Amino acid sequence: MKTAVKQRAGVRGMLCRLGAALALGGAAMSACEDHGPKQPPRSGSGQGAEEPEDEFDPGPGGSSGPPPVDAGGLCGNQIHQVEISEAPNLYFVLDASGSMLSPASSRATRYDRVREAAVDLVRNLGPLINVGAAVFPLDATAEAPCRPGGEVFPVTPGDPFAASQEGATTTSRFRSATRIEPLGGTPTAATLAALTPKLVGLPGKTIVVLATDGGPNCNSSATCSAEDCIANIEQQCPEENCCAPSGLSGPGGCLDHDDTVAAIARLATSGIEVYVVGIPGSEFYGDVLDQMALAGGTAQFVSPFYFKVEDLDTLGNVLSRIASIVVSCEFDLVDPPPEDGQTNVYLDEEVVPYDLENGWRWRSPAVVELLGDVCQKLKSGRVGQVQIVSGCPTEVAR
Repeated sequence: MKTAVKQRAGVRGMLCRLGAALALGGAAMSACEDHGPKQPPRSGSGQGAEEPEDEFDPGPGGSSGPPPVDAGGLCGNQIHQVEISEAPNLYFVLDASGSMLSPASSRATRYDRVREAAVDLVRNLGPLINVGAAVFPLDATAEAPCRPGGEVFPVTPGDPFAASQEGATTTSRFRSATRIEPLGGTPTAATLAALTPKLVGLPGKTIVVLATDGGPNCNSSATCSAEDCIANIEQQCPEENCCAPSGLSGPGGCLDHDDTVAAIARLATSGIEVYVVGIPGSEFYGDVLDQMALAGGTAQFVSPFYFKVEDLDTLGNVLSRIASIVVSCEFDLVDPPPEDGQTNVYLDEEVVPYDLENGWRWRSPAVVELLGDVCQKLKSGRVGQVQIVSGCPTEVAR
C-alpha cells in the first residue's frame, strides 16, 4: 500500500447557527455505503441531492442563496476533518556563499531575496507541503571557506490553513532558521553528498530545490585549466590560470562539474528529483546548471533546462511553479458524510460548485479532489482555507 504523508487541515464542529431547527431525517442513501466512487450529486432543490424527508430551511435566500451572517459563510452542520493526501517534502538547498551578499536591491542582498521567496512559498502553501532546508556552506569562516553545507531546518509539516502567523508557526521558524550571513565558497557536491542519507530516509515524496547564483567549487582535489577556473571565467584573475596549484584560487576554485552532477544523479536514482534554480549571477554557468538539471530528472523541454531567473522579482512565481508540480489537490475525509449529495467544498468560505472540469469531484467515498482552475488556484498558494462541509444540498455548476 502506498504510504501517504498527511497533514491535519481542518476541524470538526457546528457552524450553521441558524434560527430554524435543523432536521436531517430520512433513510441514508446507499452511495456512501459501497466501496466504489461516489456518484455525481442528483438534481434537486438547491442544485444538489434530493431533499431529506424533513425540510431544511437554510435561511433567507433559499438553499442556493448565501447563508446567514452568523453561519460563518458556510452551509451545513458538519465541517469534516480532512487530511492532505500525500503532502510532499519540499526541501530547499540554498546557496549561502559570499557572492550571495551582492546587492539585489537598495535594501536586500541576493540571499535575502531568495530566502524571502522561500518563506513566502512556505506560508502560502501551508499544509499542502512539508518543508525542510539546508544552506551551503554552513559555519564557514575566512580561514575555512569551503565547509560543507548542512541542514538548518528539519522537515516539518506546513502550517494549517488559516493559522495565525503569530507565535512559533512553521513559517516563522523556517524564516528564523534560514537567517544566515553568506560567506565562503560553493561546496555544492559535498553538501548534497552529506544530505543524501537524510533525504533518502524521508517518508513520502521528496523534491529538492537547489537555488544558486554561481558555479559549484570547493573541491580541493580538482584540477582544471583556465577555461574551468571560476576566477578566470568571471574575469577576476590577472594570471593565466588562477586555479593552478600555486594560483590565487588554487584547485578549490575549479568548477566542480563532475562531482556535483554525480551527487545530483545519485539523489535522482533514489527517487528524489532535484530542481535547479539559477538566479542572477549564475549566467556564466548555464552549461553546468543545465547538466545538473538533466541529472536531477527535472529538465525543462528546451535549454535552459534549469530554471533560469533573470529578475528576482519573478523568483516567487518560479518557486510556485516548481511546487505546483508535486502538490496534491486531493483531500482525505476522516469522517465521510453519511449521505450522498449533501456536501459542499469551500475555498476561503466561497462555495466551489461540483464540476468535473473546474470544480471538484469524489475520487472515492472519502476522498475529494479539486479540479482544473480550482486546483491550480490551490497550488498557486492563493487559498488560505479549505473546508468541506455536509448538511446542505451539493451546489452543482450550472
